[in-house]
Amino acid sequence: MKVSEAISWATEKLSDAKVSEPKTDAEWLLAHVLNLPRTNLKLDSDRSLTAEEQNAYERLVSERAKRFPLAYILGEQPFLGLVLKVDKRAMIPRPETEQLVEKVIKRLKGLGRKNLMLADIGTGSGAIALSLANQFPDATAFGVDISKEAIDLAEENAQRLGLTKRSVFLHGDLTEPLESIFPPETFDAIIANLPYVSESEWEQLEPEIRLHEPDIAFLGGSDGLSVIKKFVQRPFHRLLSPKSFIALEVGANQAEKVQNLLQQRGWQEVTIEKDLCGIQRFVFAKR
Repeated sequence: MKVSEAISWATEKLSDAKVSEPKTDAEWLLAHVLNLPRTNLKLDSDRSLTAEEQNAYERLVSERAKRFPLAYILGEQPFLGLVLKVDKRAMIPRPETEQLVEKVIKRLKGLGRKNLMLADIGTGSGAIALSLANQFPDATAFGVDISKEAIDLAEENAQRLGLTKRSVFLHGDLTEPLESIFPPETFDAIIANLPYVSESEWEQLEPEIRLHEPDIAFLGGSDGLSVIKKFVQRPFHRLLSPKSFIALEVGANQAEKVQNLLQQRGWQEVTIEKDLCGIQRFVFAKR
């Protein structure tokens, strides 16, 4: 079987399985098997696969056809120029979260501060904390997660990326570990990508998510806001230095509700920003 024939076969199999982007996934899987950049597949379209390569490819395509997430099969996910290890211990980082981090980076640069202290609540694979530590060489980023398995994965990513000296991962519930360790006015920004999927929305999600990604990273109760409400109610505002900010990623149709929750707790300059799809996705507030 040639490369072009393998991709055609896999595309048809994944299409039959109702995978959303069958040809793209077929190409990523073959590039993984051949240890090539995906863009090189066209140049090698007439290359014949060895029996070992074909068997390996067929196994991976079969796994993807069962709706196992592509990123988990590949074992990694790009995120703002980094390549993160991903597996079932944490949710797969999404493009929306990349957009959140880009907005946070812009605000942090506007502060004009050195030796930034940053916190990532619900860190998962460590995507936010590690991308901020990578972006700001003088920063220290603290990631917190209620899942010990997620913390282990984040620490593995820090090791892989050479960021262990400027990233610390703590096991605990929301900001509680930070509140017990740090004095007032320690942090320049606290970023949170918390579970925000309602129970009814959960039932409508793709099998890749419902069957394979950790539900604790998604489920936010009957209205999707239970974890965010708990976060807002914690007394972590004292941890922020003057003019510092918090940043949250929220679900569609939740931004105004979260804005009201923050304003009721005394937060100032509570603003909403849209993602690239035009959805009100991000909420910012100052101490």
